[in-house]
Parts: sequence; C-alpha cells; structure tokens
Amino acid sequence: MLDSKVHVRERAQASAHHCSVAVAVALTMLGGCGTVESGSRSAPEIARSADRDGRDATDADVRAQPSRGRIIGGERVRRTIAWPDAARIDTTLRTRYAATVRDTLDRSPVPVLAPAEPGERVTASTGERWYAITVHGDGYLMHTHGSGEAHVLPHVRSVDPTHPMREAGGFLTRNEDIWAATWIEYGVAYSFDIECDRRQVSWCDDEAEVTSRIEALTLVATRGGAR
Repeated sequence: MLDSKVHVRERAQASAHHCSVAVAVALTMLGGCGTVESGSRSAPEIARSADRDGRDATDADVRAQPSRGRIIGGERVRRTIAWPDAARIDTTLRTRYAATVRDTLDRSPVPVLAPAEPGERVTASTGERWYAITVHGDGYLMHTHGSGEAHVLPHVRSVDPTHPMREAGGFLTRNEDIWAATWIEYGVAYSFDIECDRRQVSWCDDEAEVTSRIEALTLVATRGGAR
C-alpha cells in the first residue's frame, strides 16, 4: 500500500514541478516582457522637464532615458554554499549505508542532510545541483532533498518562516498522511517529507514528533564525504 502511495506522490510531485514551471512562465509573460527603466521618468515628467527648458519634448529625450533592460522571471541561479566542516559528519550513520549509497552521496554538489533513522532500506541520487535520499522504514518513508539552485521571481514577495526549524526557521505543511518541511541551511534549499501509515506508526499525527525528526537530520556528506 505504501509503495503505491509513493508512486502517486511521485506523479503528484512531477505534476507540481510542471505547474511551477508554468507559473514562472506566466509571471514572465505578465511582468517581464516590458522594458523597465532604472531611474527613468514617465512621459509626463519628460514633457514637463522640456517645458521648463522652454522647448517641446522630442523622441531624443525619451531615448536618452537610462534603461537596465528586460526583467525576466524564472532564471535559475546558483546558491552560495557555506560548506560545513567534514568533522561534523555522522560517520556512524554513514557506515550503515551501502557503499553504493555512500558513493552517490559523496558526489552531491551540496551538503547532505539525512534522517537519523537508518531505516530498513536507503536509496540516494544526485544531479548537477541537487541530491535526494530516501529512508524506507516500517510503515513510513522519509525523503530529504537539497538544491543548490534558486529561481529568480522578481514579482513574488518573500514571506517569513511559519515554524521554528533548524537554524533560521522554515515552513511545515501537511497533506493527508504526508508532512512536508522546507528551509534554508548552509545556503542550500532543503525539503524533508515524511509519509507514514498511522495504522503502523504511532507518531504519524503528532506534529511535535515530526518536528523532532526535522531537528534530528544529520550531516552525512560534504565535499567528498568523510575524511
């Protein structure tokens, strides 16, 4: 049952990704297609200035206005990573992973945070700017993802964290049996999802228990793993 729910969640995440891209494109079309001028004046202001000089405004007055070019939303930019010292790696937890998992995590382009529970099975993957690790337990899945990329959305305002979390706070939501947390740490955008079956997991509905597992996430790889 849990495996089928995982497939559903993966399809939902893929759909959400496509939706987010569509939103970014929409923002670009709505707000990023015109030329925005830095320190420029409006047409009436240009006309009034010319009138004060005893002349009519010309096209040259308009063309002389400074411009900083187009603002386009949705560009991907690299985050600045504050790499933690390898001495902080939880070597005990690392040794519980299969060698293939350790090798994968050591290729991560960002510091790797992982659930403290060793679980029954661990899977991991990495990309050019991200990593993902999933711990499969008895009646639950814990999935951690870290990204070294950000998307520039100049027309979207930032909001303050809603929950105390890790070093600087973050966001925690719940959708049925899935808890999802997001925050910034080491300059990396992290997310942590817990999916559990309340028939098997006693803490499934307990926000404090979920929060404790967010706080317990531990470093298992940084710039090439343990040294």
